[in-house]
Amino acid sequence: MLITPQLEFDKLLIKTASALDIPDHVYEDATLKYENVGDWLGAADSELLRYTPEIYVQGSFRLGTVVRPINEEDEYDIDLVCHLDINKEQTTQKDFKEMIGVRLKKCADLARILKSSRRCWTLEYPPENQMPRFHMDVLPAIPNKERPPTGILLTDTELKLWQWSNPKAYADWFYERMRFVFQEKRAAFAESIQAKVEEVPDWQVKTPLQTAVQILKRHRDIHFQNQQDVKPVSIIITTLAARAYDNQPSVYDALSSIVQKIETNWGKPEFVEYRNGKWWVANPVDDGENFADKWNEYPERRESFMVWVKKVWSDFTLAASKGSLNESANALAPLLGRRTMTKVAQALGLSVPSTLPMLSRAQIQVPALGDSRHCLPPQWTEQLVYKANLTASVHSKQYAKKKLWDLTGRPVPKKVWLRFSVNTNVPPPYDVRWQVVNTGREATDADALRGDFYESDKGISGVRWESTAYVGTHWVEAFIIKNGTCVAKSGRKYVKIR
Repeated sequence: MLITPQLEFDKLLIKTASALDIPDHVYEDATLKYENVGDWLGAADSELLRYTPEIYVQGSFRLGTVVRPINEEDEYDIDLVCHLDINKEQTTQKDFKEMIGVRLKKCADLARILKSSRRCWTLEYPPENQMPRFHMDVLPAIPNKERPPTGILLTDTELKLWQWSNPKAYADWFYERMRFVFQEKRAAFAESIQAKVEEVPDWQVKTPLQTAVQILKRHRDIHFQNQQDVKPVSIIITTLAARAYDNQPSVYDALSSIVQKIETNWGKPEFVEYRNGKWWVANPVDDGENFADKWNEYPERRESFMVWVKKVWSDFTLAASKGSLNESANALAPLLGRRTMTKVAQALGLSVPSTLPMLSRAQIQVPALGDSRHCLPPQWTEQLVYKANLTASVHSKQYAKKKLWDLTGRPVPKKVWLRFSVNTNVPPPYDVRWQVVNTGREATDADALRGDFYESDKGISGVRWESTAYVGTHWVEAFIIKNGTCVAKSGRKYVKIR
């Protein structure tokens, strides 16, 4: 029975998932790193270029279900597919994997952190600049002609057999399972930040399904902390949760429905079924693949999974039945992690239970706006009778068509490119002048404060590209000049560089 009001308990679960989620700045940093890997593998001088390399992420990063490691010293992992257009008859797994390794080793920065494993190449990034430790598995892949158009074959040099996979189709299926709620939440988020819907990255939207999966994965991590040999794999949890989800707008309802449907549909098609003498959790985009294949070899894994599902139901039912949100948070602490629930309690303004430690709120530090007396005053008379609006996006390299994310108030890392674009209702013809102002000690020490006015990039009206180089708070402003008069200006677009 739900005694704590459902909206309040839902808020608790959402905040919990947020505390478990990868921080925005870590996601952005990881995105930048794998884009750089992709740029290197597919560069103009790459021997792989003739095979039309395609680089994309798979797994929890793609699905929006990443969960922080239990221990702060543990690391995130990212699966990065490196797809080359080669027929399997043209190469061996060993030779194909080595092709990609040779290219990675030619980049000194990547070679220093590169290791070979059975199925892939691993890049081990050390913790730096307030970024946690994480590793990136680069998975060599070729087309699976038997599963067009998105099926792939992955190397496995130990088994000597190509491994089937289809991460693109799986991700499409997963997002289709929550399409209606996802679209609603994306539109609401876009409205809240006054952006177009298409400008909101998928990873900035969280549905009850994604939240429920994150909570289930963390409950699993805690429950099986000392039973790693029978710990359920994430793909089974994610698949069954998506099967059971029915676009519930409430996280608690989604979580309840998922657990109940897994239990009541045990042995039935589309869930945990018994097929031709084998326990089976079918890949929803390839019915011939069994995610639970190991359960038939190790029956204790199946038994442990069922016991765990029952415990999830009893644990969350008990937490929801508490008389107050504070009591519910305290009940969830041993289930989802005391450190996590402390963060949640602090975020919701709850009294932190005495059994939980107080945590300092570590934040990305960016120097505030520094002295800007060096910037030049506008050289035009002003008659501001029109409007101008400035938008900006983050890119891995100059003139790159693919946008990594939109520039917001969050800090961005060094060594990325920003594309500034001005929209105005000034009737043409007119000129755009850009004022670019750096502030702070790093820019001062480099004699790079700037502050003068620049033209738009050649051949691109109303667009200016700038790179991020100096820690601090800086700004860009666009001035619309017509007949020697400034008739509109955008206002300052602040750029915080971490």
